[in-house]
Amino acid sequence: MEACGAYWPEAHTDPDKIAKLAWAAYEFAGLEGVRAPFYIYAEAVACGATLTKWKKNNQPVLEKPAISTLEDIDKLEIPDPKRDGHMPAILKAVEILAPKCEKENLPLILTVIAPMTLSLNAGLTDTMYSMIWFKKNPAEMEKLMQKCLEIGVVYAEALVDRGVHTIFYNGALDASISPKDYEGVPLKYNVEGVRRIKELGAYVVYHSCMDIKPVFPLLPKLNAHAISLSQEMDMKEAREIAGEDVIIAGNVSPTFTLIKRGPKEVIAEAKYCIDNGTDILCPGCGYGPKTPLENMKAMVEAGKTYGHNARLARK
Repeated sequence: MEACGAYWPEAHTDPDKIAKLAWAAYEFAGLEGVRAPFYIYAEAVACGATLTKWKKNNQPVLEKPAISTLEDIDKLEIPDPKRDGHMPAILKAVEILAPKCEKENLPLILTVIAPMTLSLNAGLTDTMYSMIWFKKNPAEMEKLMQKCLEIGVVYAEALVDRGVHTIFYNGALDASISPKDYEGVPLKYNVEGVRRIKELGAYVVYHSCMDIKPVFPLLPKLNAHAISLSQEMDMKEAREIAGEDVIIAGNVSPTFTLIKRGPKEVIAEAKYCIDNGTDILCPGCGYGPKTPLENMKAMVEAGKTYGHNARLARK
């Protein structure tokens, strides 16, 4: 933010500043991709959720979800990305970034929330209530997931139409339910979301937060181009579970190593990820606003220095 002069909270909602901050990761840190936005609430705000605590050094937090009761599910309408919430600003930022990314041959990556996670969290609902609904009112929650699927696909289509190359399909809450529960309705809608976004012509990187070891064996069924793992999942163990046919992205710790340690520790952890099976070196989640620029550069350096050790490079 300091290097480019585009700061939160304005860089969440101002298209020029969204684009400027997203581009800065490539321009100043050397990251080989450009990603936006910098929060997970675009869909929820477009559906009527409100946020608070808009500050420079932290993401905004949910003030009021879009859905507070089961009755609200039937009232929920699919938002128009060209009109609702912050989506128009994000689309405008994409229009600014797309030609620059094409010129530099960089992937333009935008976040879309997967159906299960949007239905249980991400500002659309209050997790405390939605988890109860998930167990006690499964028919209503399936209805909500179906709407969440459509919300994501409509949004993804608008993004891809404007030049987005890759959809970062965020399934943050996969580990919050049992494998048995996940393999039912949630997996079905997440699979359908991946399929439809791929049909739009985009690459799909599916992301899971937390230690997802219990449900990780199910994720290849999504048929995403890659699976992005949080730092709680050990890369060596993840590769052993996934086998050789799954592309894995991750997973240098953004909350500890990248923020609280120095370049040497960042390089060491990045090397561990490369040596033990990652195919796409990246953080286990988004960069925190207090991440030193030197540490971002160090991760890039590690990729260039040790990339020849990656499993696909060895083949």
